Amino acid sequence: MNDESMINERRFLAGPLVIISLTILLIGCRSTPDGLDRVLESGVLRVGMDASFPPFEYVDEGRGLVGFDVDLAREVAARLGVEAQFVANLPYDGLYDALTAGRVDVAISALYVDPSRTAAFAYSAPYFDAGQVLVVAEGTEGIGGMEDLAGRVLAVEFGSEGDVVARAWERRLVGLLVLPCETADEALAGVTEGEADAALVDHLSALAWAGGRLQVVEEMVTEEPYAVAVRREDRGLLRAVDEALADMEADGTLARLRRRWFSSTP
Repeated sequence: MNDESMINERRFLAGPLVIISLTILLIGCRSTPDGLDRVLESGVLRVGMDASFPPFEYVDEGRGLVGFDVDLAREVAARLGVEAQFVANLPYDGLYDALTAGRVDVAISALYVDPSRTAAFAYSAPYFDAGQVLVVAEGTEGIGGMEDLAGRVLAVEFGSEGDVVARAWERRLVGLLVLPCETADEALAGVTEGEADAALVDHLSALAWAGGRLQVVEEMVTEEPYAVAVRREDRGLLRAVDEALADMEADGTLARLRRRWFSSTP
């Protein structure tokens, strides 16, 4: 075969290869449909929820769906210019399955940010932290964190995460005495009655008691962030949800919702 024939053969083979390569490149560069497009086109944000966890989401006596997450979802939808539509009969373990199957656009159901699921799902910025906090009597000075509890009595719910954390600190601080109680409410009552200098309980229990005679120390002792979950590929929807949550935090809407659903005081 002469040089000219070899060149022509290479050109013949190269043509289809170039076309195939360009096709693959174009397919790879084609934008993946984003959940935000479907939401805006339909005018509906489909929200997956396990309505069995008051005060975040539950069915009231009038058979209505209510709770912090319900109000949160409606507000997020409104800021996207759409309406919230709830799929609220999902079991907690089925929320991610509903996202995968495309039954819902977002899951808003006191979902803990689970690092093991981030390959397939993405989370918004946290809107609530359910971790452990210190609670002290109103006006208490000198307790800004666990390190300030040397020589003091700390009430906890026996067997809880707070109990485990408190025992670790008991080994580190001189004179710290851990007072085990049957419930978080009993631990908080111990502070109001002067039996303990502080209580270490979950954030939700703390907020229900805060106001009047008790106050929550601002610094979180442990973290358990709750966030909105979306499919990993729905990046536009995630950005829109994050922007809505940031605006709600900035204008006081989230604070108002927290007071309404978590606080014993208006």
